[in-house]
Amino acid sequence: MINEQLTGLRSAMREQGLDAVIFPSNDPHQSEYVADYWKIRAHFSGFHGSAGTLVVTQNEAALWTDSRYFLEVEQDCQGTEVTLHKQTIPHAPEHVKWLCDLLPKGSIIGHDYRLLSYGMKEYIDSFIQPKSIQLVDIPDLVEGLWNNRPEPQRAPIVDHPVDYCGESRETKIARVHQLLEKENADCLFISRLDEIVWLLNIRSTDVDFTPLVTGYVLVNSEQTYLFSSHDRFDAALLEAMEQANVSILPYEAIASSLHELTQSKKVIADRDSLNYACYASIAGELIYQPSALGTWKTVKNSVEIENTKNGMLKDGVALVKFFHWLEAYLENNTISEYELGKKLESFRKEQPLYRGESFAAIVGYQGNGAIIHYTAPENGSATIRNEGILLLDSGAQYENATTDITRTIWLGGIPSNAIKKAYTLVLKGYIALETLQFPKSLTGMQLDSFARMHLWQHGLDYGHGTGHGIGAYSMVHEPGQGFSASGTNTRGTLTHLPQQFTSIEPGFYQTGAFGIRTENIVVSKVVEETSFGEFLGFEALTLCPIETRLIDDSLFTQAEKDWLNNYHARVFDTLKTSLSAEESAWLKERCNPL
Repeated sequence: MINEQLTGLRSAMREQGLDAVIFPSNDPHQSEYVADYWKIRAHFSGFHGSAGTLVVTQNEAALWTDSRYFLEVEQDCQGTEVTLHKQTIPHAPEHVKWLCDLLPKGSIIGHDYRLLSYGMKEYIDSFIQPKSIQLVDIPDLVEGLWNNRPEPQRAPIVDHPVDYCGESRETKIARVHQLLEKENADCLFISRLDEIVWLLNIRSTDVDFTPLVTGYVLVNSEQTYLFSSHDRFDAALLEAMEQANVSILPYEAIASSLHELTQSKKVIADRDSLNYACYASIAGELIYQPSALGTWKTVKNSVEIENTKNGMLKDGVALVKFFHWLEAYLENNTISEYELGKKLESFRKEQPLYRGESFAAIVGYQGNGAIIHYTAPENGSATIRNEGILLLDSGAQYENATTDITRTIWLGGIPSNAIKKAYTLVLKGYIALETLQFPKSLTGMQLDSFARMHLWQHGLDYGHGTGHGIGAYSMVHEPGQGFSASGTNTRGTLTHLPQQFTSIEPGFYQTGAFGIRTENIVVSKVVEETSFGEFLGFEALTLCPIETRLIDDSLFTQAEKDWLNNYHARVFDTLKTSLSAEESAWLKERCNPL
């Protein structure tokens, strides 16, 4: 099927005089997770992971992705002509140099300019200009090639109450007005969907797992324009928008309206999220700077923090109920990985304000745990029994919180020394980073090392970042702070600010044998102020017991035991009143001091 689709694509390329096309994984808003309508790369490659770039020529179908997906690509693309190119640096656009080296002078590359950021266009230009290669817009190339292409979502847009978000849309828009005055600018253009829903306190279901609204926003000193669809709002929310001076314009009118509204204006835009089609429509003077909203929304107010703590409590209750059920069920039964993911979802659905999963659950039994972003197929997923190791990475969207947690658990039998060693080193890395006190000036790349140092001392490592930002009923992977071994993205280059949510999730993976990861969500906070400035630390928000049966005591220090005992005491004391007597007894046993 994939090879047939590539054959049809190449025929269309010849008709339009294209020597190559580039299909990234993002949408016009540079989103990581996209609506089905924009899954063009997946359609023509068969690879369904969230990160990757497909380059197609008349002789090549080359797919670039990072080490999280190497095993997944081998499975998804088996039997096709798609060739995996392993990125040496995650998120780096290594396909550009490869393609420009491959093509002769005067070649023509097609790229949908809606899916191309202004910053990436500049990068590509630096390679194609010396060889007189052209880059052309191909917005309609896919239309005749993708039969039954999904339609864009048009679900109702709902209000996100101040009781959950802690700040009115009017106050947030006033912050933008202050920014415009400070920068001597007339407009701010916003295209990232998570920034739009944060600014206007709205939510919808345009993207799987993420309560986003597809649109663009232009703010000037008198009016805010949301490019979406008028009929998606009910009367009450339309009135609230009108009171906040927010006008609703059609999403499809973005090009013509941008041109009209930016005539002779100074427009602030983020070059990394501004797509090239919108760039070409802006008639005024562009002022490029990183999005201020990107920083504002990552710093959570007291209402968001308290709501997220409540959300983590609900999530912890659901997880304890699930793990208690799983242990009893496996005594006399087996279950597939896919079915287990659905069962976990059913426990979360019982919790108030549950709105769905925050991503597709990763349920990796035994060797499948080594596939970092594994998705268990409905048919043919592994059968789980009461023996061996299970990695479970999952999360939920509640109307007052977004959660993400990974636990590696032992289901029965005697664990090997290799598993216990790796598990303990990963847990030591988690504790080292979570308990670290550090100067505010440290970047995510510097902090990332603390989670890896125990693995490094034994010649071990893992091929993904150590943590990402997380939203408040928003994106589970929220730009931009985090922990990364690479400086190619903001998770590695940005410093942390107080009151940000971030995951800490070191891991280790033995191909074909097992996968190990331990993940909690933490909130950053000022823990000390000295003559050297503010020092930050982290507080764990996630509430769920950590497996102790896989700890190698010879590698675990007393200080680490103390940390784990204190964490487990907090988990038990917080969750026990929301559980049945039997569930509470089970949790107490799992939280017994070492």
